[in-house]
Amino acid sequence: MLETSTVKHYPILTILSTGKKSFENLGLIAEKSGDSIARLLRSAQESFVCAQAICLELFKHKQRLYLAIDDTLIRKIFSEYMQGSGRFYDTKVGRRITAFKLVAGMISDGTYCIPIGCDYLFSQELIDVMTEPVKTKNEIAQELVLLAKKLFPNTELIVVADGLYATVEFLSWCINNNIKLEVRMHSNRVVTYNNERIKLSKMLDDTKLCPNGRRMARTCTVVWQKLSLEITIVRRIDKHGQESFIFQAATYKTRPDQHLRAYKRRWPVEKTFRTTKQHLGLQECFSRSLQTQHNHVAAVFLAYVFAQLEMKSSRLNTPEEAIRRLKQKKLDQVLAQFAVLDGSLVCA
Repeated sequence: MLETSTVKHYPILTILSTGKKSFENLGLIAEKSGDSIARLLRSAQESFVCAQAICLELFKHKQRLYLAIDDTLIRKIFSEYMQGSGRFYDTKVGRRITAFKLVAGMISDGTYCIPIGCDYLFSQELIDVMTEPVKTKNEIAQELVLLAKKLFPNTELIVVADGLYATVEFLSWCINNNIKLEVRMHSNRVVTYNNERIKLSKMLDDTKLCPNGRRMARTCTVVWQKLSLEITIVRRIDKHGQESFIFQAATYKTRPDQHLRAYKRRWPVEKTFRTTKQHLGLQECFSRSLQTQHNHVAAVFLAYVFAQLEMKSSRLNTPEEAIRRLKQKKLDQVLAQFAVLDGSLVCA
């Protein structure tokens, strides 16, 4: 079944395999050598073209979609010789580790989340010795936004991102290009509200601005760094009844509850990262080549897309359930199931 290399084979092997997703381990399922499996790994562009085609088909009737942009570390802690890897601070372990820093863009309707592209941020020690210019986080984000707009030119698109993208450069670019953006903003930012300069955290002292009672969000217009922004103060109550507040900045006007709902659409990206790391081997390519690593990441994202197609067709609640269901099938059955995918179009 694997004599002809097509874009879907490698992703399907990552779904069906157990243990580490090395070429040799993936080969056990297909009864092929690790070298043969390596040759099945197609370019990242081919994998993303297939994912984008599925995205277009899945969301073709949606009037509003969300582009979530987020980054994650792909840990490579046992190797300092992988091309492009560097030292990054890992908040989970509280120290710097060797890793790739991946920035991904994913289209979501709130239920399904389809990765459409990704790129990498490099550590400063690598940037200092590179002879060619590298993309900044803002440049990568702009490329992902333009790609999403190209895919869905007639659909309302809201970009959601964390505080890393609450920069003057990215906010200005979104305003100038009529992009609806929703980002977290740190509470120590000083803005102009009602002709007075005030720190965001001090807005909580104003009873007209601070959400209370049944209100979970309130929005006001401010000026920050000469940019007119909508600031939404969001009230949170955890399971212990403890109250906290966060601040969101947006480049467009809408009701406070709509700002609140829009930012929540970022969380499927966190779930995508978690599922692809825990179940599909996002971090488990052992090649020293950055290009091979990139091809593996794109193939794993495509595998996650396949899991969501199974989730939809079988009416399952989570991609993890879909992955478990697919693992119960034989390789030729799964290949036949996704035979309608040829990397350029999706059949209904």
